Amino acid sequence: MKLSKKYLKLTVRSLTILGLVFLFACSNESSSGEFEEQKEDVVEELEKMKSSINDAIKEVEDKLNINEGPVERSLEEAKAELEARKEEIDEALESAKDATQDNWEAVKADANKALNEIEEGLNKVKKDIEEALKEISE
Repeated sequence: MKLSKKYLKLTVRSLTILGLVFLFACSNESSSGEFEEQKEDVVEELEKMKSSINDAIKEVEDKLNINEGPVERSLEEAKAELEARKEEIDEALESAKDATQDNWEAVKADANKALNEIEEGLNKVKKDIEEALKEISE
């Protein structure tokens, strides 16, 4: 049986198209898996930061019963700052959890920016708390 050139061209073209479709499908599955993995990592980091903030708030609340006017006001301000940072984390966490593959890059950039800013703010608040408590012991 002799195959015609037209049939061969059609077969080669069909196989090429099928191969490309298969490769595209595989790459989408891979990038989808990569997206889910990145999303889980970001959510985990945000939840760790939220836990750290909750711990810091609890620490401040435990020390708020100090009857030192300026120190107590400093601790109240620190607590308010921590609660504001917690709200920012909650917003970033909600955004990350609701992210789709289409908006992931923007959400990831926002989440990373929020993490950096919140971490800087958290470190500043912790330093302020340490200084306020240091004043008591002097």
